[in-house]
Amino acid sequence: MAQLTLHTRSGSHELPVELHQTIVTIAKKNKVTWGHACQRGVCAQCRTLVVEGAEYLNEITQEEKLRLRKAERAEGYRLGCQIQVVSEGDVMLTHRPY
Repeated sequence: MAQLTLHTRSGSHELPVELHQTIVTIAKKNKVTWGHACQRGVCAQCRTLVVEGAEYLNEITQEEKLRLRKAERAEGYRLGCQIQVVSEGDVMLTHRPY
């Protein structure tokens, strides 16, 4: 079974993968603190580093292209409110707000 690992300031959380749900939604559902304000890709409080499993995630969204610099995206940064796991596989993410 695929696993979603979320690293936060409060520790590491291992959760089952839920397809087509945003990381912010999954975190809230599982009572994992994943900072966010707008959930629309504007505030970037949910800035996330994809450590492992990028191939199982949705494509970078227009909101991410507008909010994150090209260099950030090249380093593996995404927005938790935009990231969705779209196929089975292990994914590891770290919450890295500005």
